[in-house]
Amino acid sequence: MSEQDVLIGEQFPHKVSATYNRQSDAEQAVKSLVDNTNIPREQIKLVHPKDPQIARKLEPEVEGVRRTFVKSHLVFGGIGFIVGIIVATLLITIGPAITRSSPVFTYIAILFLFTLIPLLAAGLISFRPDQDPLINKTREAAQSAQWTLVAHCADQEQQEQATRIITPTAKTL
Repeated sequence: MSEQDVLIGEQFPHKVSATYNRQSDAEQAVKSLVDNTNIPREQIKLVHPKDPQIARKLEPEVEGVRRTFVKSHLVFGGIGFIVGIIVATLLITIGPAITRSSPVFTYIAILFLFTLIPLLAAGLISFRPDQDPLINKTREAAQSAQWTLVAHCADQEQQEQATRIITPTAKTL
């Protein structure tokens, strides 16, 4: 089981997008992706100008995003809590006099910090800020009467294949 399996609940966590001025160019890119990669057609979405389904096409795995949120918070929060207990116990047994004289406050302070900071990191993973540029470019393209191909990839290999195939034909990537 990889680190990604533990934290990410999405089936297709990697995305590639390309913008086209004409529908025919975008459809040709979809055909090229299906014919030349191992990416099934169901994983490729075509966002047309003024598309009312843009949010669903950009993020079709709402349940997967929810699983990512829960998994990352449980894993990071749990690890932080356990490490916090270990650190607080060490401070109480062999630490400075102030931590030994107030074990309850030491536990409270250390557990708070060692749980909160990893939970904040889990939030960063959950909200996937790495995908913001793709989402923003796709929305801008849809408002500018352009077509956007969005390939939802299962792994980095599919992502690299998709990028290699659509880069020569895309207006922007």
